[in-house]
Amino acid sequence: MAIDSLNLTKLSDLAGTEDGKLKLAEEYKGIIENVGRQTISSLFKNQRLSGDPQAGTLVAKRFASAKSEEYGTARAARKGKPGRGMEVAVDIDIDKEIMEEYEEKDIRLGGIPGLLSERKTAITRAMVRELDENFFLVAVGKRKESDGTIGTVDGGTEVTASGDTLKDRVTAVVMKLHTTKNEFVDGIEKEDIHVVLSPEAYEEMRDYIDTKGNANVQTDVAEFGRYHGAWIYSNVHQPEDVEIIAMCTGAIAEPVMPDEYQAKQIELSNAYAIGMFFHYGCKVVMPDLIFYSKKASGASVQSEEGSASKAKSTKLS
Repeated sequence: MAIDSLNLTKLSDLAGTEDGKLKLAEEYKGIIENVGRQTISSLFKNQRLSGDPQAGTLVAKRFASAKSEEYGTARAARKGKPGRGMEVAVDIDIDKEIMEEYEEKDIRLGGIPGLLSERKTAITRAMVRELDENFFLVAVGKRKESDGTIGTVDGGTEVTASGDTLKDRVTAVVMKLHTTKNEFVDGIEKEDIHVVLSPEAYEEMRDYIDTKGNANVQTDVAEFGRYHGAWIYSNVHQPEDVEIIAMCTGAIAEPVMPDEYQAKQIELSNAYAIGMFFHYGCKVVMPDLIFYSKKASGASVQSEEGSASKAKSTKLS
């Protein structure tokens, strides 16, 4: 049960009682659950991470594809081929906080009911925005640091998607990913392809689908799910100059380590701080399985100069 009214209960009394701690813990749990449900990135980010987050680094492992050999090869060598793969270290090195200050007088005179519950919604939205924005920045080779500066990191491959219609450009980018072959993959199944579109592009795509009278798509719902087998999402948190981002499930890792939701009295004052701290990392695990497009031009999809296949340059161990 959430707190009904904070103008009846002092925050200091609330935070200092066992009942108050349970209520704070409940609000905290709700924030984390809501963030997980509302971030687009949580639907397909890399979850196969090992290590201790308290140590500050987690590891994502990626294995090379298996290859067939002539019958009798292992028998002659008296051993099989060693497994090949790579490890990607993901540092939890971005430290953020969402902390607000309220005066006890304002809380009482303003009569703000359920302050913790109300701020839970705002904090959830702030975390969703932070995590999704950085996730998709990393996809295109950028990253927002703790201090807000934007740095350059290894990202996906930019392609020039041609076509007069959005559906043609989406299809072209998806096919680049679908047909990727290297030491790690032999093509990507459509069910593992996720495409995020700018809101304007998504509406154009939706308008096209609505004209087809597809029995499998309800025209009165916001999301249409899949297009030709690939998952499609409208994304308000991707870079403004990017129209299409397509990636494979697990292409980016973004582990999050949140601290507890807090309500504490500020020393030597009658004011209270409400909020939480969270720490996370964000890094591309599969750069060869991310393609993005900023604009439409030309008659085909071509990798931009300087964006050579990253799979070929990846060292296996």
